Amino acid sequence: MHHLATLLQIAVVYLFALISPGPNFFMVTQLSLAGRRGLGIASAFGVGTGSTLWAALAMLGFAAVLQHIDWLYQGVRIGGALYLLWFGIKLLRSGMRRDTASQNAAPSAPVEPLPPPDRRAWFRTWRAGFLTCLTNPKSCVFWTSVFAAVFPAHPPTWFYGAALALVAAMSFGWHAGLALLFADQRTQRGYKRLRRPIDAFCGTALIGLAAKLAADR
Repeated sequence: MHHLATLLQIAVVYLFALISPGPNFFMVTQLSLAGRRGLGIASAFGVGTGSTLWAALAMLGFAAVLQHIDWLYQGVRIGGALYLLWFGIKLLRSGMRRDTASQNAAPSAPVEPLPPPDRRAWFRTWRAGFLTCLTNPKSCVFWTSVFAAVFPAHPPTWFYGAALALVAAMSFGWHAGLALLFADQRTQRGYKRLRRPIDAFCGTALIGLAAKLAADR
């Protein structure tokens, strides 16, 4: 019974981490707004994969070792900051770009359906979510701290699988929910009207997160 209580503790702590907006939140919502529902789900799956990998590394002790290898940890930190900076600048430029096509279009004109995505689009979106999560060393610190605080000393074998399954389900479920919410048709219509300020805001937020990640030690 105490192992189930430990899983509940992990779930509660991770839930608070999930609902706190960060790079994963802005990445998934932006990809969902600018793309399709399926591609938003793919990005959520990428974030879930990255979260599960970080949890597995922390569980095996590799994440704790990473924190003590200063050059490797700093490399992950700087790489993550540069990746967020690149994506933020891309969104900021999109927000500043004049959308003449939408300005010239009639307000009542029907929206043409987008062509179906190819396999490369699915992979690129999954990779964007995966890299956003994987290049954030805060995930390393978070899972190392959580498991150091609540993980039992000698748990049964099933507990490892249950903990990873819990992390994977919560991460994918939360971010897939965000993807479905922001890919809703009503949300999409609002986004089309406010695309430039939304892109500019998300880009600025990601650039700010990149600066914070680069400044943190």
